[in-house]
Amino acid sequence: MDLVYVSGHKNPDTDSICAAISYSYLLNATHKYGQAVPVRLGEVSRETEYVLKRFNAHTPQLLKSVKQKVEDLDYDQVTLFSKELTLRTAWSLMCQMNLKSAPVLDDHSHLLGLLSSTNIIEGYMEDWDKDILKNAHTPIENVVDTLDAKIVYLNPELRTIKGSLHITGMNSQEVIDHVNEHDVIITGGDRTEGIREMLKKKVDLIILTNSLHLEESVLEECKNAGVSVVTTAFTTFKTSQQIIQAVPVEYVMQKGDLTCFSTDDTVDYLKEVMSETRYHSYPVIDLNDQVVGTISRFQVITGDHKKMILVDHNERGQAVEGIEEAEILEVVDHHRVADFQTVGPLQFRAEPLGCTCTIIAKMYKEQGVEIPKNVAGLMLGAIISDTLLFRSPTCTKTDKEIALELAKIAGVDAEEFGLAMFKAGTSLVGKSIEEIYNQDYKAFNIGDAKVGIAQVNTMDIDGFAPLKAEMLEYMENLCVENGFDTAVLLLTDVINATSEVFVAGSHPEYVENAFNVQLVEHEANLPGVISRKKQVVPAITRAINA
Repeated sequence: MDLVYVSGHKNPDTDSICAAISYSYLLNATHKYGQAVPVRLGEVSRETEYVLKRFNAHTPQLLKSVKQKVEDLDYDQVTLFSKELTLRTAWSLMCQMNLKSAPVLDDHSHLLGLLSSTNIIEGYMEDWDKDILKNAHTPIENVVDTLDAKIVYLNPELRTIKGSLHITGMNSQEVIDHVNEHDVIITGGDRTEGIREMLKKKVDLIILTNSLHLEESVLEECKNAGVSVVTTAFTTFKTSQQIIQAVPVEYVMQKGDLTCFSTDDTVDYLKEVMSETRYHSYPVIDLNDQVVGTISRFQVITGDHKKMILVDHNERGQAVEGIEEAEILEVVDHHRVADFQTVGPLQFRAEPLGCTCTIIAKMYKEQGVEIPKNVAGLMLGAIISDTLLFRSPTCTKTDKEIALELAKIAGVDAEEFGLAMFKAGTSLVGKSIEEIYNQDYKAFNIGDAKVGIAQVNTMDIDGFAPLKAEMLEYMENLCVENGFDTAVLLLTDVINATSEVFVAGSHPEYVENAFNVQLVEHEANLPGVISRKKQVVPAITRAINA
């Protein structure tokens, strides 16, 4: 099922969070997309937290980026090979599944190496000698499996091949000259005397070809000597060929300096690494270092982008990181249209209302969807927050009418609920300077100027005095780090309809000219100014462009 993320802006306010939740509910109720999931782009404010708790709503999950990652791609869920797997079995599986390569795991299911068809082919071209099984620490089970052999007698202490490989077609004297302790003997004829000589040399394993069997007396001698015996239907020639395939894949695989990707890696990083390497496919590991598959260049090219719906914003600077890589399906907003462009067409709904949730409430009505009690409470909180309890100049008749309808559905008194919400949300006690400024902060590009404007609704402006010096220092640093000409902080008292403005940066005259005030120690009172969108941003824009 396709996920569609419904997201408000960075430094989310109550409208941003509640709009994401309420619109997601509407989309899911109408089955418009696969599954709409509300997300947030930052920590919620105390005001928003109060609203969520009041109406038993969960805080949306945090979305840090929508840049394409490996986890978003349709990578191959391939068969994973154990390091003990024989070359014969590995080659058979790779042919059956049309694999060019496969990850090899250690005993803890972590990536140990990468086996490719090239590794196997190059392995056969190498000058492998009689010690290949010993050097590869080949398990006895691998030999039995590869030769389709039957066990006649197996010494329980024989776990891996520890000696050299011989094909007997020689007399006893030659055996004495060439065979050593722990060696492996392939024999294809009635060589009883030769076998007895091998027992004296303390070989580990005798392989009988052409389905030969030992006399009972000779077999008893083998058991007494602790020499294992197996028999195979293969000819001596085929046995000598096939036994090399008993080597475990660990011996021929590529290991060390492996190029692999995490499910959390971005597609940009994949493309960069792939442009510098020439492998057909690459192992993919999850955040627990467990191998989950492989990925190829083709899958990177054909990967789907994350799907987004933006609410309460449309500016790129206020959107989630990587928004340029996402597929934007819709925008529902009540702000100006700024630096906004998309790759394809979309549904864009913007109305000159005081709150995004007002628009969403209208959409519920238009689509005939009943508004649940808790969703009504969330949208009510958003409208009261954005319109400052209907006192903001951005508040329209429609906002108030819909808010009162929502209050009735939610079973609350709008005025009482609003005052309780502001009281819970505007307390500055226990908050850091950074938390205060970023509670509701937005950056604006106005002409050639960059301006950061934060607004904090509080009923205790006087209580901010001890924090003023530290706040101005923080704002100055903000200007330097972000290249702002001016940083502004508005402390707004919604009940008394007034704001105290604090200004930092190299161009304080933007604010002085905008409101015809004189800043005293970086501060001025702005009676009647309570809306950043309708009063502050337009005034500063005119002052900058004048």
